[in-house]
Amino acid sequence: MKSGLLKIFCFLLVVSLMPAFNSVFGQKVAVVLSGGGSRGTAHIGVLRALEENNIPIDYITGTSIGALVGGMYASGYSTDEIEVFFTSEMFARWANGNLDPKYSYYYKKDADDASWVSFNIDLKKSFSAILPTNFISPVEMDFQLMELFAGASATAGYNFDSLFIPFRCVASDIDSNKSVVLRSGDLGKSIRASLTFPFYFKPVEIDDKLLFDGGMYNNFPSDVAIRDFHPDIIIGSKVSGNYPKSDPDDILTQIQNMLMSDTDFSLKIDSGIMIEPPVVKVSLVDFSTAKSFIQIGYDETNRRMDEIKKIVSHRHDDFYVDSLRRNFNHRKPAYRVDSIYISGLNKGEAAYVYQTLTHKSPNTTLGLIEPEYFKLAADNKIKQIVPSLKYDEAAGNYDLFLKIKPADKFVTKFGGNISSRGANQAFVELQYKRLFRNALQVRSNVYFGKFYTSVLLGTRLDIPMKTPLSFGAQLVYNHFDYFKSSIHFFEDVTPSFLVQDDNYFRVFASLPTTNKGKFVADFTIGILENQYYQDNSFTREDTTDKTRFSCMAASLSWDINTLNRKQYATAGARFLINVSYINGDEKFTSGSLSGSNGDEIRNSHQWFAAKVAWDNYFEKIGPFTFGFYGEVRLSTQDLFSNYTSSLLAAPAFEPVPESKSIFLSNFRAYNYGAFGLKAIYYLGKRFDLRAESYLFQPYEQIMVDDENMPYLGKQFDARYFSFSGGLVYHSFIGPMSITFNYFDNPEEQAFFAFNIGYIIFNDRALK
Repeated sequence: MKSGLLKIFCFLLVVSLMPAFNSVFGQKVAVVLSGGGSRGTAHIGVLRALEENNIPIDYITGTSIGALVGGMYASGYSTDEIEVFFTSEMFARWANGNLDPKYSYYYKKDADDASWVSFNIDLKKSFSAILPTNFISPVEMDFQLMELFAGASATAGYNFDSLFIPFRCVASDIDSNKSVVLRSGDLGKSIRASLTFPFYFKPVEIDDKLLFDGGMYNNFPSDVAIRDFHPDIIIGSKVSGNYPKSDPDDILTQIQNMLMSDTDFSLKIDSGIMIEPPVVKVSLVDFSTAKSFIQIGYDETNRRMDEIKKIVSHRHDDFYVDSLRRNFNHRKPAYRVDSIYISGLNKGEAAYVYQTLTHKSPNTTLGLIEPEYFKLAADNKIKQIVPSLKYDEAAGNYDLFLKIKPADKFVTKFGGNISSRGANQAFVELQYKRLFRNALQVRSNVYFGKFYTSVLLGTRLDIPMKTPLSFGAQLVYNHFDYFKSSIHFFEDVTPSFLVQDDNYFRVFASLPTTNKGKFVADFTIGILENQYYQDNSFTREDTTDKTRFSCMAASLSWDINTLNRKQYATAGARFLINVSYINGDEKFTSGSLSGSNGDEIRNSHQWFAAKVAWDNYFEKIGPFTFGFYGEVRLSTQDLFSNYTSSLLAAPAFEPVPESKSIFLSNFRAYNYGAFGLKAIYYLGKRFDLRAESYLFQPYEQIMVDDENMPYLGKQFDARYFSFSGGLVYHSFIGPMSITFNYFDNPEEQAFFAFNIGYIIFNDRALK
């Protein structure tokens, strides 16, 4: 027993003294990792080959992607763990600024509109100050980098010399035009600064310095390794060089040459080896080749291993390195959060954040805070959150520090649709946002065009609670002119045959059911006025028939939405259940063609209605995605005073964008079921070929007799088909499409359409 304890004691003594022996007798080896964007994943293979061959890694310095790879290794992550990280879906999202779908909070989003772009407005700043400073959202990256490195920072006492491997990374201070060496502090934030490619990611502020990508001034910090660590040997891994002539079609290469200084890639030491993995040139943020680049780095290092072993005589066995790594990782404190400190907000604004994050529950864990953090980040009243964890050794817990910028109070949106048909429209919206103990949003938008004109004034109040609540109101004027949405070869100066005005005031309350769903209750007071001729034999002197329906409606909805786009989606699903009660009075006034010009008919109507809709896209199979759409409407609604007014009061089945801009009499009914299949072929990242086909089955079709009076046809007596197919390009402002459309309808059965933008309107009074 005693001899066993003695052996364990001796082993621990040897392990503890090994660093001292190495310092006195062994060679000190520094590894220097260059920047280079996605090509830097080859560094992982280099480190793996060195470790497998027992080559000591005593120090690491890195720039940009080299800082991230080197920082992870220096923090106790194995090369296998680093590879898993760089080849994960999470990292791919970081590189492209996408957010994990589980952090997308549907109830926080505004209703879909036709906007292409939006701009924040700060009346106190110049125009240049309100332009965006980054293309990519860093929300998930900032939080996950904090989580990735906070434990190592705490274990090292925020001194990079005390990490598993002593470490340095470099960033760039653009105000002083010089490189900055980061030696201590928040490791995650330091690496984030070194990664911050200008205009791609938002810059990081450390010690009152605004820091960008270290590669701007020093893309290969061998000089830092020599100055700070005095190594005997440097092993360099270089995956980039000084930038060649800019590519006229690649904005990133243009920015690179404008901002990056040439780097001296020499080792600056007598004894050293430069490894240059032969990775091909790819986009800086294209990490789809990570696995192959890791293998290339590994193979190239092994190819040079005999040279390395000639100059590095000392070896670290596997057990020794693994023991040190396990010991370092074992000392990382668990992520228990004691207090949250907020800066950048006033007292009322900070109260909103506290209530969102903790619900007044102290001593929580980072895992419990995480979903609430992303819920806060998704709030459009918040512009930016910079998180950091600071370990309190005395308390044995972390404090979470959040530097928050509230969103600019004013936002403008611009968009619309440019169409080869009549559905041209422009869209403008102005929003005012204010954050206090609650969050207030006031917005007003305008659509204007030949077919559709609308004005909306709305407000919404968000109350942060364990189950958040929101309340709001909308005042909306909608005007649809269906005649002007048609194509005519000659100018027609006769009056439009169908004009709808849909005006209402609505109040609502909503709460989330999941992060993807919401429950909404609303009450609407509306006035729906239709002007129409009941046939096409009219002159400009004739007057239209008019139907005015003054109503009240109460509605309950459950809406779950994970669709990836607001128009021409290719992934995700939407499931909607809506039940409504409508009560109102109809007033019909006859026009000059009705035989009793000026006569009035009044009727009262009340009915219950229900709608279930399911839009779903399946997992991608090679270059294909398939999907389906189903919709069922049930109603106790009765007929109105004439055929046209009855048809106008019926819900419409409008599954594709073009169907929303034309009047399809065969696709309207009080009760119906509809089903469709979709096929999408991906021609590239932004090009899709789409084909969609639908069957519309009314329970009882609305029919007309010889005296223009409505009646309901036989049950399931008729059914109608529609088809839409075409090419869609998903541009940065919105979809551009060329489509062929067919509707089994009396007029305009088949047509081609070209659109740039969105055929999306403000909601109608009746759902």
